[in-house]
Amino acid sequence: LEFAIVENVQRHDLNPLEEAQGYKRLIDEFSYDQDKVSKFIGKSRSYITNSLRLLNLPADVLSYIEERKISPGHAKILVGLENASFLANKIIDKKLSVRQSENFVKFFKKSKKIIQNKDPNIKNLEVSISNKIGLNVSIKSNRRNKGSITISFNDSDQLNRLIEVIKKNY
Repeated sequence: LEFAIVENVQRHDLNPLEEAQGYKRLIDEFSYDQDKVSKFIGKSRSYITNSLRLLNLPADVLSYIEERKISPGHAKILVGLENASFLANKIIDKKLSVRQSENFVKFFKKSKKIIQNKDPNIKNLEVSISNKIGLNVSIKSNRRNKGSITISFNDSDQLNRLIEVIKKNY
């Protein structure tokens, strides 16, 4: 059985998931580690690791790989993301290359980090200022307490009102 699995994962007509499932069987049923699998199969350890990581994706994303709607390269980018299904659908809809998908996913990771890492005191200050002036306010600061305040306006009337408030009070 062990040699049958090894022979099976070396076939060229396997999809990436079948290959990864074969590696997983060798690890689970025959106590292989990733190094031993890589030596036995003749692929790099990182290749084995990346193949196994694909198995952690949601079921709908796995079906996209099987149906060849996305490549293993696309899928590798999505591993570990909470919104992997949403991003996979966007990648398919927009017909993004792997490189474009990497940049697309980076954008989502960055915007999420900014929201999660914002200090609650700064968030409260943004809301307070926004309520007083009636415009959207964004405060960005770094660890050395340097940063910027961005006040968004939609037209020249809002800008003029903002300038008046600043001149009047300061």
